[in-house]
Order: sequence, then structure tokens, then C-alpha cells
Amino acid sequence: MYRKSLLLLLAVIPSPLSAQAMVDSLARPNTILVSASGKVETAPDMATMALSIRGEGKTPDAATAALAAKQKAIFAGLRGLDPKLEVRTGDIAFREVRGGNCANSPDSDGASMAQMADDLDDDATMASTDAAGGSSTANAKGPCRVIGHRATTETSIRLASVKDAGTAVGLAGRLGAASARVENFGLRDDTAAARRALDQAMANARSQAAALAAASGSRLGPVVSIMNGDVAGRARVMAMESYSMVMPVAAPPPITIDITPTPVETSAQLVVTFALLP
Repeated sequence: MYRKSLLLLLAVIPSPLSAQAMVDSLARPNTILVSASGKVETAPDMATMALSIRGEGKTPDAATAALAAKQKAIFAGLRGLDPKLEVRTGDIAFREVRGGNCANSPDSDGASMAQMADDLDDDATMASTDAAGGSSTANAKGPCRVIGHRATTETSIRLASVKDAGTAVGLAGRLGAASARVENFGLRDDTAAARRALDQAMANARSQAAALAAASGSRLGPVVSIMNGDVAGRARVMAMESYSMVMPVAAPPPITIDITPTPVETSAQLVVTFALLP
């Protein structure tokens, strides 16, 4: 579980000497200064997926058309699981794919392009084989050349149906996503959770101060000052990934993956000064 608890004093004070100076400035005669934290857990009400989608073809139009078709199929399929999903398109890229002897070429796509190069080069290789009387060596090891194009996009999808997040990963892969994963679970609005964490922190501060006051033979008075740290909350990232698979002719229903997300942990930190009464 990821936890983040922010203490404002530590965030803004650069050295032990200045920290002591801050404490001295907060401390007043006949007061008690305490630091207390609060932490609450809330079931997540959203899941964020990250998708990588690509389209490939021998021409720029073929590559972008393939990308658009996959996008449409993936988004439609995921909306069948969660009609309320939100799509946010991120980076979009377009590049040439080269074949032949590109080892020393600055435009070489490297090993990651090898499979696509093989696929796109099939027709050219066969044509060269026929023309050369059965030899395809010249085509495979000839000069570096453009043999196709690739369009890619990175997409973020926010699901309201948290229980279907695992199923959505597999479905995205079936529908053509190059990769899909659940990035995190969270809260659409953490206002109520933050308030509960602050209430708990304040109750803990009062309890500490009351115990200190009783030990000193005094009574606890009203609050003199409060310093509030930031409220932080985050759910555990789950390692769910999917990669593109060949789509069957008659697609069966998506495979259900049951998940139990870790609750979102929201924490708060307070520094509170209470008056001491005789």
C-alpha cells in the first residue's frame, strides 16, 4: 500500500535550527503544542487504465485508418462494460518503418520494428524473388528504405465501474490494444475522506494534549492555533497488463477477472496549540 503523510513543518523548514525556531515561535507560555495525524480508508470509486493503440500499413492513410478502426472498436467494447467511462487521448505519433540494411541509419527503428518490417516486406520480397529468379537476398539486405508506416496513440481511460477494471484490461487486448494496464484506483472526490482524516487528526491531537495536561496537573483549555498539513491519499497500483491478441471471427463474451482493490488511504497531519488552564 502506498502511503503519503505530509507534515507541513517538515515541508517548509530547511534546517534543524529553523525548525527549532518555528517550534519556539509556536510555543507560548501556559500552552501545549502537539503534532497528531489522522488516517482513513475509503473504497475507490474509479479506476484509471492506460492504453497503447497502434495502426500499421504500407501507406500513411492505411496506418492512420488502422489506428482509427482499433480506437473505435476498443472504446465501443469498453463502453459495453462501463457506459460512463471517460476517454482522454494523450500522445499521438506517426513514423516511417524501414527495412533492408538500416543498421547504421539514423532512421532505423531497431528490433521493435523487426516484426512489422517482416510483415510489410512480404509482398516486396516476393516480387523481388520473382524478378531475381528466386533470390530474395538482395531485397532483405539491400539499402535502407521505407516499407511502411506506423501510427500510435497513448490513451487514458477512467472507469466508474471499478469491479470491471480487470475485465476491461483483457478486453482491450482482445480488441487490438498494443498494451493495456490498470494504473491506479482512486476517488473522484476526496473531500469527504479528507474531512474525516482531519477530524481524526484533531481528535488525536486533543487526546494527546489532554493526557499531557493531566500529567502536569493542569486542565486543557481551548485551541490557540492550528497548523494544517496537506491531505494526501492514494490507492495501490495493481499490476494488470494485456497485450494485443488476434481477434476471433465470432468473439465470445469478455473474460471476467475478479478484483478487490486496496482502499484509498487518506491521511492528514496537524500541529495544534492548546491553552493550559490552572
